[in-house]
Amino acid sequence: METVTVEPFDAEGLDINALLDAKTRRGHSDHGWFGKGPRSFEWLLRYRIVRDWIDNYTSESTRNQRLYVLGKVVKAGRLKEPDELLKLSDLQAKNLIKRVCQFYIQQGKPAYARVVSIAMRGFYESHDREIKFKRSERLRSPRLKKINIEHIPTKAEVYRMADLAGSLRNRAIILCLYESGVRPNCLCNWNYGLIADQLYPEIEAPVQLKITPDLDTKLSLYGLPYYITFLGDESARALKDHLEERKKRQAWNPRHTDRVFVTASSASRGKPLELSGVWEVVKFAAKQAGLDRKTIWPKVLRKSFRKTLNATETLDEDTKEALMGHRLPGSRGNYFDYHDIDEVREKYLRVNWGREGGNVGKLKELEEANKDLGERVSSLENRNKELMIYMLAGKAGIVPLASSEQMHRIPTEDLEKALANHVTDTGRDAMQNNAREASPAHRLGKRIGRKIGSK
Repeated sequence: METVTVEPFDAEGLDINALLDAKTRRGHSDHGWFGKGPRSFEWLLRYRIVRDWIDNYTSESTRNQRLYVLGKVVKAGRLKEPDELLKLSDLQAKNLIKRVCQFYIQQGKPAYARVVSIAMRGFYESHDREIKFKRSERLRSPRLKKINIEHIPTKAEVYRMADLAGSLRNRAIILCLYESGVRPNCLCNWNYGLIADQLYPEIEAPVQLKITPDLDTKLSLYGLPYYITFLGDESARALKDHLEERKKRQAWNPRHTDRVFVTASSASRGKPLELSGVWEVVKFAAKQAGLDRKTIWPKVLRKSFRKTLNATETLDEDTKEALMGHRLPGSRGNYFDYHDIDEVREKYLRVNWGREGGNVGKLKELEEANKDLGERVSSLENRNKELMIYMLAGKAGIVPLASSEQMHRIPTEDLEKALANHVTDTGRDAMQNNAREASPAHRLGKRIGRKIGSK
């Protein structure tokens, strides 16, 4: 693991208050909810240089994060407008970025310091300015710090979180994240048309999800046009329960473009749920389930999804990667059939998603039923063999002395051919007899025989 190196911090010239997360007081609306105020960075969008830069980002959460960082740096540098950032020399700009980053490092937030560095260097690069840091000046924050404290919930813990999530919506969020393995920002973008035809009138489990770059912007980085994943029985039922409740409580008449998950208890009720809302749901559910909320966040449910896939011995690695929405490396991607959805669905059904066996239990029931059916077919086939043998033996005027086991080993095709020949011969004999009985000499003989018999 890399270590964090910090130079002596010189706060001279910085407005420290601008870097602190000051709590703002918000008034209550008529309904008693907190009123939603303007974001702290909205004033930046008045400037053309900011709009030209921020339009390079498509993810709403990334855009908000970058704008928030830019606003803090502008205020911390005691600048009146973002245009003044471009008037700084390369050395002045580099020193400003370094001082802001060092402040956050000393506050115990090295990961956020790295976000500041990336955001500001991106701002300058979008305006043909490259801010270079020497090797000794680069931030070396531990990128994987969370792994030290993260807890990947077991299946039992995930279901406990879902049961104690506090609402049908929250329960559906937890289970859909777990059983589909989608990224949290993708879940926020789900629309009604994605799942409606498979939930109504009856649930068609597993519910197929076609994830495109419109739903998950990270796919564009991988060069993937889409990937397929599914929802199991429990998550599909939870999602339908949430939609039914929303229709009743909010008199919602859904359109295919409507978001599946919306805000529930704020001044912006009914607005599309943002990533921060998913974080709140997961953190709350973790606390209610008796887990340490500091070790749980939305991404770990995606890891729980992968953990459950790994527990399925018959599932190959390429299918696991494809269900995760990862691009397969090298030639593996060329030879993996992304279009064979039926095969991927069958493999998904092998995974034990349910509390008490789930899909695996259903597959075992089908296997037992098929096995029983196979035994019954085999028994009928053996009985038919014995029947054919006795029929053929009776025709030949012999009694078969072979045991049942020996009879069963005779190929069915041979017996069917012999029986067909027997039927052909019998039919030919019958036709010949009919023809003989229909001849004039035969009819005359029968009349003479009847007259002699009557005397």
